[in-house]
Amino acid sequence: MAEIATAQADPAGPPPEDGAPPEGMDADTESGDGIPSAESLRPVLIKDRFAVDPKTPLPDLDSPSAKAFMAEDRRDIDRPVFALICNPGLPTRLGAMTSLRGSGIKPLVGILEWEVEFWPLIRQRSMILILERPLGGRVLQKGTFRISEYDLPRKVIEPLAGALQEMASIGVAHRAIRRDNLFFMDAGRQQIAFGECYSSPPGYDQPAVYEPAERAMAPPAGRGVGNSRDDAYAFAVAIVGLILDKEPGASEGPEKILAEKLELGSYAAITGNENLPLSLLEPLRGMLGDDPQQRWGPEEIDLWLSGRKMSPQQKRAGKRGQTPLTFMGRPYQSVRQLADAFSKHVPDAAKAIRHDSFDTWLRRSVEDVNLANAIKNVLDVANAQAGSFAGSDEMIVTRVAILMDPLGPIRFKGFSFMVDGFGAAFAMDLLRTGDPQIPAEIIAKDIPDLWFQSQLVYAPEASIHQKNFSQLKIVLNNKDPGFGVERCLYESNPSLPCQSPLLLQEYVLETEHLLPALDRAANTQDLKSKPLDRHVAAFITARFKEDINPHLKALASENPDTQTIGMLSLLAFIQWKLRIEPVYGLASWVGGHLGPAINAYHSRTTRKEIEREIPRLVRRGSLPELFDLMDNADRRREDIEGFEDAVAEFAAAELEIQDIEGRGEEQLTKAERTGQQAAAMGSILVTMCIVMILFMIKVF
Repeated sequence: MAEIATAQADPAGPPPEDGAPPEGMDADTESGDGIPSAESLRPVLIKDRFAVDPKTPLPDLDSPSAKAFMAEDRRDIDRPVFALICNPGLPTRLGAMTSLRGSGIKPLVGILEWEVEFWPLIRQRSMILILERPLGGRVLQKGTFRISEYDLPRKVIEPLAGALQEMASIGVAHRAIRRDNLFFMDAGRQQIAFGECYSSPPGYDQPAVYEPAERAMAPPAGRGVGNSRDDAYAFAVAIVGLILDKEPGASEGPEKILAEKLELGSYAAITGNENLPLSLLEPLRGMLGDDPQQRWGPEEIDLWLSGRKMSPQQKRAGKRGQTPLTFMGRPYQSVRQLADAFSKHVPDAAKAIRHDSFDTWLRRSVEDVNLANAIKNVLDVANAQAGSFAGSDEMIVTRVAILMDPLGPIRFKGFSFMVDGFGAAFAMDLLRTGDPQIPAEIIAKDIPDLWFQSQLVYAPEASIHQKNFSQLKIVLNNKDPGFGVERCLYESNPSLPCQSPLLLQEYVLETEHLLPALDRAANTQDLKSKPLDRHVAAFITARFKEDINPHLKALASENPDTQTIGMLSLLAFIQWKLRIEPVYGLASWVGGHLGPAINAYHSRTTRKEIEREIPRLVRRGSLPELFDLMDNADRRREDIEGFEDAVAEFAAAELEIQDIEGRGEEQLTKAERTGQQAAAMGSILVTMCIVMILFMIKVF
């Protein structure tokens, strides 16, 4: 895999040494330190309306993955807004932005606009969000917040539960609900609201305590989109934190709180022995349920607020053994916790799974004969296919972990993700390691199908995810440009910018921005490389909603001239279709790679004419005109016809030469034959004369 393009830079930190602002940006810096000068820190304009001031940070409004800065609405100067500069190394939530903009959900910090722009403090382009500014600041503005148990339902739970219900009706999960992401929208600190949920993947910034056990076991990027019931779970944890005026589980650490959730259940793990208001025990038990199907969502919270008694049943997080099973020197009673431990120590786990004591523990201590039989079948299949992928330790542990914990994440070779979090997990793993091998193997080997087959309860969204993985496999198996693992990356991450090394620091999120970005890249890249690599081709195929199959077929050709025409035709089609302004640098870059296409013409006169025309069209920055020059149908037909005529003339001349040469040889042969005949006749006559003379002498 090529070098990953998106740099992970702190939006408020010092700029990197390399890289330069786009054309037209002021790059003046103070001498010696690389920090942009005050002159260069002009406001950044978003959508020709919102001015963001790089000189005025707002640290009180920072998000874990984004930095806040002062912003101004130039059309409504009195409107309170602020900007978040997102981390360019993280995918954002474009879908949530689109769905929630203009939704009018009051208990939510609303998003007004967004755009990718050059941010001078990191000297690269990044996503910039414009949000409503909460005038009352954070609920935990001074690190603490106290509210009576009588005011909590009316001032906190009721408005925020309403926001959850409105978001659920739109089909968006917040996935960033936590105690330090609550704000007051008014200066009087009465109107409470959820903070932003747009600047990072779903669940990415959440402490593990706010995530249900199954999602907490996945790494932050792989926790998945989730749903409103996951939001209700996080909301319950935040409520407990507000009541206790401290972060639940903060003193125990994420691993211990997760272990307690799996051993004791979420409600017991989070509330512990704390004294909570009796009136809130019912909703907290419901929202902290470990069974996703029985966990309360916004509707159940609304019913409770209206006075209906729900009496939720609090069950354990999963199956447990009556006696512990020791693995890696540690005792385990929770089957789900043991499955998680297995996935982190594959070779030792494979040995433990094959040992008779594990089967005995499942049958006698856990008393789950069905699970024991299912795992025995896995081992039988592995033994029958020893030496193959199906018989490998990695596959055995993956299948057994899914059987032991069907609600948990898919775990394979250290790569863990919820089924709805594969895309973000794939992207972050690629950004971290630069190697897509494990995610590609997961797709190719149908690993997610094992998870789908293990589910005991039908979920409509599961069939959608299963179909998506099937389509990814088809794409992965096609190795042509525009497909392969690169295409899988963009299809599973609609918010991921193009990762081509050619587009370092450009943050290209839409096809409309691709050609201008390549045009700027022409000033910094080695022009010996082509401006269309596999990442760019895959990005175009995933994002550009037009029929480009003819161009892709040309790109996949083994003939260099056809490949070159395919590259030019695709870029020209994008410029023509999207009406993109002239791209002088890109035109020059492409023009330098047209040699094979020029040499495909037979006529030297035509080749010279094309070579003379290319500089003129490059100066116009028009790829469609350049393509018309290179692949003009009339010129191509004339060249072919001229070539055919030339071939015919040459063949005729060759025949004539051969005919001429053939007649000369025939005359020479005839002359030689005539000479030989004359010589023979002369010899005969001379001989006869001599014989006659001798005869006459003898007679007379």
